[in-house]
Amino acid sequence: MRNISLLQIFYKSLYSFTDIAKFRFLSIGKTIQYVFILICIYFVPSLINSIIIEKDSTNLIPDFDAGSVAIMLPIFIFFMFVLNTGILFLKVSILAYIAKGLANLLKRKLPYRLSWRLTAYSITLPTIIFGLEPLLPFTIPYGFFIDLALTFFYIYASINKMPVTKK
Repeated sequence: MRNISLLQIFYKSLYSFTDIAKFRFLSIGKTIQYVFILICIYFVPSLINSIIIEKDSTNLIPDFDAGSVAIMLPIFIFFMFVLNTGILFLKVSILAYIAKGLANLLKRKLPYRLSWRLTAYSITLPTIIFGLEPLLPFTIPYGFFIDLALTFFYIYASINKMPVTKK
């Protein structure tokens, strides 16, 4: 399990609740690396849509001429990446707390640190779907609620694959 690649983790996190439950034992370093890869997958389609497809980066930074936009755009991209990183880490942290409570209801022992890891792998599919949304010709209605529902489904199914705590 220690020598599993991030690509294998990504692939298995899309469909295998049993593997997600096992991934909670991976190191925190590998989990954080994985979350950063998810952030890139989430952030890059939005960036591509704004800069390449629409071919108008001035709408990202209003009230600047074209020369100033060329200077400000990398700074803007960096701060948007940092903002997305913070939001995703906060999302995982809050959902991990909820997952810990859900594990208690399901009679499973899940400390917060393992809950955080399980949640980080459970957000894979929703993150991919809503990360690619800017490239789609339509918007997903009620995206926030669909994102949470999918995430909770993955968390619930993964916790169900864990062994029941014995007294």
